[in-house]
Amino acid sequence: MVACIPIILSAQNAPIQSGMGNDDTGAPKMSLDEPLPGEKMIDRLKLDDKTQAPEVRLLLMDASRDATPVAQKILETRLRLGNLALQNKVDEMPAATDAYAAAATEMAAIEARAFTKIYAMLKPNQQANAPQAFAMMAGIFQIAPGRGRSGQRGGGQ
Repeated sequence: MVACIPIILSAQNAPIQSGMGNDDTGAPKMSLDEPLPGEKMIDRLKLDDKTQAPEVRLLLMDASRDATPVAQKILETRLRLGNLALQNKVDEMPAATDAYAAAATEMAAIEARAFTKIYAMLKPNQQANAPQAFAMMAGIFQIAPGRGRSGQRGGGQ
């Protein structure tokens, strides 16, 4: 069990993998057949390709920039929690759990703000699909080491 600690500790310094398949990140290549989560949401909402979809893509890119440091904080805190568990440092776990909860709350707020802006652009007939599309927002900006963007939390995937 002690042999796992250096692996987990070294993962804390690993580069963030975007899942976009860039050679410099080491992330797995994404299938061209599989649409990105934002594209799935655009399809679910039946957005107009000429006006609404480009605006939503820009909103998601802006939110992604805001979410990147928060996603890094979530990843680092998860790794810290794993290290603390392996080292049996239960006295330090409440503070790490609180830090994780704060970062997760911040990420949820970023997702909600982005979706609020998207919802404001919807026509009444598109609003019926909003609950399913909002479920797709859960984890849309998260990063997962070694897994790219697969394995996201959230519905509609």
